[in-house]
Amino acid sequence: MKKRLIPYVVIVAILAALFILVIRPAGDAKKVTRTEFLMDTIVESLIYTKDSKLGDEALTYAYREISRLEKFLDRHISGSDVTKINQAAGREQVLVSVDAMEVIIRSLEVGELSGGAFDITIAPLIKLWGFGTGDTQIPGEAELSEALDLVDYRQVQVDREAGTVFLQHAGVELDLGGIAKGFIIDKAVEVLRDKGITSAYFDAGGDIRVLGDKPDGTPWRIGIRHPRDRRDIAAIVEIRDSAIVTSGDYERYFQVNDERYHHIIDPQTGMPARGLISVTVVAADAFTADAYSTAVFVLGLEQGIALVESLPGVEAILITEDEQVHITSGLAIQITEDEQVHITAISKGW
Repeated sequence: MKKRLIPYVVIVAILAALFILVIRPAGDAKKVTRTEFLMDTIVESLIYTKDSKLGDEALTYAYREISRLEKFLDRHISGSDVTKINQAAGREQVLVSVDAMEVIIRSLEVGELSGGAFDITIAPLIKLWGFGTGDTQIPGEAELSEALDLVDYRQVQVDREAGTVFLQHAGVELDLGGIAKGFIIDKAVEVLRDKGITSAYFDAGGDIRVLGDKPDGTPWRIGIRHPRDRRDIAAIVEIRDSAIVTSGDYERYFQVNDERYHHIIDPQTGMPARGLISVTVVAADAFTADAYSTAVFVLGLEQGIALVESLPGVEAILITEDEQVHITSGLAIQITEDEQVHITAISKGW
């Protein structure tokens, strides 16, 4: 197993978890942008095209696709596929959409590969802690034990041919929050590609997917936020036609007696995962980056790096509690004279 470690480097002020560095159109490329609130977050996009009218039309179709998919995959939306599955837990199979089936099957595969570190039946624990409700709490041992009995991705039965999903026991619930955004923006980018767009950027609350290169033919440059200082960043990552997603303990958390309790729950213990404070995963698609950023965060430094090293086309940047940056073997680091940290791929294709 290979890993590299560099000192933590703080360089410029910024507020977003991941952000795109300022770029300028090349030649006759026109920039078309759009921002909407979807999937309980801000979804920002920009594309480059010679025809701004066609570009705006392409974005309209892409955002329609986001809205369509959200209605299937959000457990908080009445009538969604996920809501129906949860309501029928322990009783009956539920016929689901092709898209929901794809997300669930792929999520179960990640659950298997990560040894359960990524688990879409995490909902009972998320609800117990109160994340997303504004009423957070530290659960008692008895409550945790009861919720943990309901968390196991192997309780999800899928019948591909029939198109149905069944949760084996009452009380088991799916939560696709750790995966849906990535899947959905992948689909939105597919829409843009089908409309002839070759250069685009989508950001759904820190889940970033880029299409092609920047207009000048160079890679997109994405900054990774400092997990302990909202004004600073840790590194700049260059990517092409791929995705980058960060999971951090600073996204949703509360503090009790100076102890930070964040929303990335370890399915094995029911407690917030410890050891890492930020994990950024780069992969060919946002679904993969989204899922494995969570899985690696839960697994911790050594197991997390080992998992990523076993996955073709996947790389990661991990920041530990002592604010050291570790990278997987397919990445290279260059520290410039002004102390900027640049990370680029050296072996895996994305």
